[in-house]
Amino acid sequence: MTTHSTGAGRDDAGETPRYRLVADALRQDIHNGVPAPGEALPKQEQLMRRFRCGRGTVQKALQLLRDEGLLEEGVPGRGARVARQAAIGRPLVYYISRAFEAPHVSLDVWSLHTEELSRAVQQQAELIRLGDRPAPQSVRVRVLVPDLDTHHPYPRHLDDPSDLRPLRRLRRVIRMYTEALHHSLTQLAEEGTVGSVSVEIRSLPTVPGEKRYLINGSQMLTGYYFLRRTRILVDAEAIEVLELHSDTLRRPWKGTGHGPWSARSSSRCRPGSTRAGRWSPPRCPSTSSGPRGEPSRRVEWRTDGEHAAGEWLQVCQG
Repeated sequence: MTTHSTGAGRDDAGETPRYRLVADALRQDIHNGVPAPGEALPKQEQLMRRFRCGRGTVQKALQLLRDEGLLEEGVPGRGARVARQAAIGRPLVYYISRAFEAPHVSLDVWSLHTEELSRAVQQQAELIRLGDRPAPQSVRVRVLVPDLDTHHPYPRHLDDPSDLRPLRRLRRVIRMYTEALHHSLTQLAEEGTVGSVSVEIRSLPTVPGEKRYLINGSQMLTGYYFLRRTRILVDAEAIEVLELHSDTLRRPWKGTGHGPWSARSSSRCRPGSTRAGRWSPPRCPSTSSGPRGEPSRRVEWRTDGEHAAGEWLQVCQG
């Protein structure tokens, strides 16, 4: 686990940028169903008059909502439209953005990889760095991902199940985005922007049946994985694979912060308690060729002189 501490804290005197206020108002309109998914927002000139601001402020607010997945990507000559997925659920970046409004941010995650999480956190880190949002006093992130040694059943080459290239590709994705997640957070501490940052990553000899995000100890998000056939490029060769995929998050559960996390998941894992101050990883029967019931292994990040930042240290947990 990497922990950084500085004298920096939350800038309570900082004002919310105008474009974020505009985005907040439009976001509330969308959540209230006006305009409905697929319908257009008022023209930019109308929004400028409503909020008494310039075009640049409106455009920046609209781009923020696009980044959150609430608006469709811009098309020249056509006004902004509410994304149809807004009727299903909000993207992870929306919840991460709301999480970083708290003075103490905590994220507990069990996922196939951290690509979506890493990008969402990097966006918040950049906003903090630019002064577009106040910095929290502390950030603590704890992540469970499949380990990098077990021969997981997916992804699998359909024509040649013995081909390990799809699995090696998944391992590279797991490593790349956990490194990016670690870097974006610890950089805030090293710059003195956030007072305390803690990042802990552990691995399990199995793949998840669903992804789970426990946000600030009170909000649970889940998204089920399903098998899909798709084509990927490996070593300049396009191959067809069977892989795990998840494209939506279920609406959040709110509660004490440990109820659903200990509930039975579709991958037959029973994650441990996430009460404050505890991080009890699950013991899962492996769905692959790895040892069954093996305890999770912790991946620690070290930034001291002996170990360079980003080095993976596999530590067996007693």
